[in-house]
Amino acid sequence: MRKLILVLLLPILFISNHSLAADDFDYSRKDFQAVVQMLDMEGHGNDDLATCNVKQLYYKEVAEMMQKGKNKDEILAYYVDQMGEEALKAPLKSGFSLTAWITPFLILIAAALLVYVLIQKWVKKRNSLPTEKIKPSTLDETENEILLSVIEEERKKYF
Repeated sequence: MRKLILVLLLPILFISNHSLAADDFDYSRKDFQAVVQMLDMEGHGNDDLATCNVKQLYYKEVAEMMQKGKNKDEILAYYVDQMGEEALKAPLKSGFSLTAWITPFLILIAAALLVYVLIQKWVKKRNSLPTEKIKPSTLDETENEILLSVIEEERKKYF
C-alpha cells in the first residue's frame, strides 16, 4: 500500500516542483522578453500579464522551455510547429511568407508604373493631334435679328 501511495505521489511531487521552478523564473530577462514579444499568444499578446490566463500560460511554457535549455529559435519553432505561423506576431521572412510580404509592394509599384505609362501615352497623343484655330463666325444680319427677337420674346414672358 505504501508503495502504491509513493508511486502515485511521486509524479505529483515532480509536477508541482516543476511548475514551481517556472514561477521562480525571471520574466524580465532580455532573452525571455525577446521570445515572448514575437509570440501572438492567440491574440492575448498585448493583454496584462496579471489578469490574462492565456498570457500567463504562454509565459510559463516559455520559461519552462528556457529552463530546459532551449534557445529562442527552438522555442519559436515549437510554437510554429504546433499552431503554424499564426503563433507569431509577424510572419517569417522566408519561403512563401517572404513572397506574401513582397507581392503587395510589387503589385503597387507595377500599377503605379502602368498608370504613369498610360498618362504619358495620352498626353503624347493629345499633343500630336492637329489643332485648328476656330474663327468666331460672324452672324449675318437676319440671324442676328432672329436671335434678338427670340431673346426679347423670352424676356417678355418672364419679366
